[in-house]
Amino acid sequence: MVRHTTYLHANGISYAVTRMFHLASALFTLFLAWGLWVNLGEGVRLLTMPHIPLLLLLSLAAATYRDSWIFDVSAKTVTSIYGFGPFCKREIHAFDEVERLEITHFVRGSSDKDAKANKRRLRAMLVFSLRLCDERSRTIEIIAEKTSQGRTESAMQAIASVTGLPLYVDRPRDMDLNISYKDL
Repeated sequence: MVRHTTYLHANGISYAVTRMFHLASALFTLFLAWGLWVNLGEGVRLLTMPHIPLLLLLSLAAATYRDSWIFDVSAKTVTSIYGFGPFCKREIHAFDEVERLEITHFVRGSSDKDAKANKRRLRAMLVFSLRLCDERSRTIEIIAEKTSQGRTESAMQAIASVTGLPLYVDRPRDMDLNISYKDL
């Protein structure tokens, strides 16, 4: 699972994929490249091991994956960078365009707003987004509430404290999640 975290900078704060994810993906890429090189050096044909080049490409894509939101306080801009390696899409929004940072909750698999999450199909989810003044919304992250464990909410609070952008949370975190000993 790709995790996001906040990084403080001299001119602001960013919310990006963790460095540990990039490091683990790069090490896995190097390991697969070494294995492919050794096997080809021993005379093993590439057709007998199609899984190694496929996994090599997937791990290289993971190592170069970018999903960053940079909140630059000095330039008063929010920059979204999304893509792989040099093929990234960049969007820039001025702080004046941003109405607020918001977290909204929903239950996946149900259209009822008062639905309760259960262990099987209905999962409590949260959406961290950037609400713009013209009623548009840019989604920063959609994650299961159980997986987030409050980290997304604390990241939003850290971003708001650094940037001064207003916050909105539609409801507090579900405390009635059915967590068993096995889940811990």
